[in-house]
Amino acid sequence: MKRLFLTSIFALITFVFAQAQSGNVTLGPSAGRKITTGNYNTIIGRNTGFKHLSGNSNLFLGQSAGYSNTTGSNNVFLGVDAGFYETGSNKLYINAGRSNPLIYGEFDNKIVKINGTLAVGTNNYNGSGYKLYVADGIRTEAVQIDAETNWPDYVFANDYQLSPLSEVEAFIQKNKHLPNVPSAKEVNEKGINVVEMDATLLRKIEELTLHTISQQKHIKKQQKHINDLQKEVNELKALIKAHIKK
Repeated sequence: MKRLFLTSIFALITFVFAQAQSGNVTLGPSAGRKITTGNYNTIIGRNTGFKHLSGNSNLFLGQSAGYSNTTGSNNVFLGVDAGFYETGSNKLYINAGRSNPLIYGEFDNKIVKINGTLAVGTNNYNGSGYKLYVADGIRTEAVQIDAETNWPDYVFANDYQLSPLSEVEAFIQKNKHLPNVPSAKEVNEKGINVVEMDATLLRKIEELTLHTISQQKHIKKQQKHINDLQKEVNELKALIKAHIKK
């Protein structure tokens, strides 16, 4: 029995060594069994890389990982059934299953996709409803937000009801914040949605702009009235002065 065990171990080592010498390492029942001209592949697990023929520099690790890949190169498939149906090259699959991998990547295009929640530096992401949760902040050079929202161009519609400033003043005196803007307490408790807050702030800017335009028209009208009165006063002064001289 001991001799049989040692013989089996020796045969396994010899097989792995031979595979390594040809540029490939395979380990497991039917792992990489069909390789013909492929080189520098590491294929470990039952039925792993089962259909692989001629691709190079692949890493398939896990039962049936890379099962359908025949000629692809530079792939990394990690996990049971990871990349099971993938036939291309330069792909990354990390998963336990045949669909919707937890992590998918494309080395040539420098793309990484995460099908789940990514938490950085925190465990307080459960139930947050967000796909990315980062503790201590994010530093970046630019942010582009794609969102469908009711952008407040409606403020400039002819039928938009602009609140009188007297009502705005009364609201501020009572609530200590602007109408339709969350209070400090609400922000501290719930945070803010950046897109919604930008829309809210823009709405306030547009409303303020309309108030300013209205006031400018009123000031211009008052100035014309003042100029007309000044003209009448000057004419009256001239008449009085001429009358006195007589």
